[in-house]
Amino acid sequence: MTRHLPTHVPAPDHSPGGGRVLAPVLPADLVDKVSALHQASKSANTRRAYLSDWQSWQAWCDLNSCIALPAHPDTVSAYLADKAGTVSVATLRRHLATVSKAHQVAGLPNPCRETKVKDTVSGLRRTYGTAQHEAPGLLGDSLAVVLDSLGDTVADCRDRALLLVGWSAGLRRSEIAGLTWGDIVADPDGLVITLRRSKTDQEGAGRLVGIARNENPNRCPVTALENWRTVCDSANTAPVFPIVTRWSKIDIRSMSGHAVALVIQRRTQQAGLPVQYQGHSLRKGLVQTAYLAGVADSAVMATTGHQSVTMLRRYQGQAGLVSRSASKGLLQ
Repeated sequence: MTRHLPTHVPAPDHSPGGGRVLAPVLPADLVDKVSALHQASKSANTRRAYLSDWQSWQAWCDLNSCIALPAHPDTVSAYLADKAGTVSVATLRRHLATVSKAHQVAGLPNPCRETKVKDTVSGLRRTYGTAQHEAPGLLGDSLAVVLDSLGDTVADCRDRALLLVGWSAGLRRSEIAGLTWGDIVADPDGLVITLRRSKTDQEGAGRLVGIARNENPNRCPVTALENWRTVCDSANTAPVFPIVTRWSKIDIRSMSGHAVALVIQRRTQQAGLPVQYQGHSLRKGLVQTAYLAGVADSAVMATTGHQSVTMLRRYQGQAGLVSRSASKGLLQ
């Protein structure tokens, strides 16, 4: 049985009389170049997700004596039904997309497009709902508590800058991890960050984000970043937020997005905050705090890069839900 998600399947060798195009015989170096471009069409995170999803699907098929590729619509429906309740609907839909992609790449009939599979997905949505677990936002007041809990060690200095810059610019954890000193330019009122690549900009068009200086130096992202650069004394090509060892030694390697998330989790827990914050909590916290403060949606979107107000509303979540209730103050 197939053990891995197919990455390259030759085109069928049909005769010219059948109206099909013959697959070309290409030089090995050109095949390698095409393969590299195919790989580059998806981000590393997407490729890892594809592989993980395919392994889950393959293991289930092996266990149940089913054929994974090509798959029958009944097999796909059974997989979804068996996993329902233990795996979120959102995750199962991603698994379904992976199975669908595998059939497309292999040039095989796609079972995921069959009506019975679509009906199974609709049943999942109605039975188990589609609400997703989302990271709580780290609001400004809570961030201040975390900042006040930090000391003066090398790791404290780095994490203060990381939290303030990540929050003030509404950055994702991968964007924080990917920053180099060359991406940051001083401005009379603060600084400007160039995001070379992000989740919604896989082709690297780039985006500029401004961060204003805060009059309170203990809450100022610009001051925190300046202090951190003095400590690490790095070149423009170096990561802004490198690894700091337990012995306070600064590594030349950049932190990973996962390591950034762990910093947020650890620092909020050390500050005694009762909520389990995650890697996305800085970005979401900025959006929610700005919403509560009455900052215009356009200004928030200019910072976060959100392309639609609909997605921005999702980030705002329950912030101000009670204080902005339509019934507030109507009964006297």
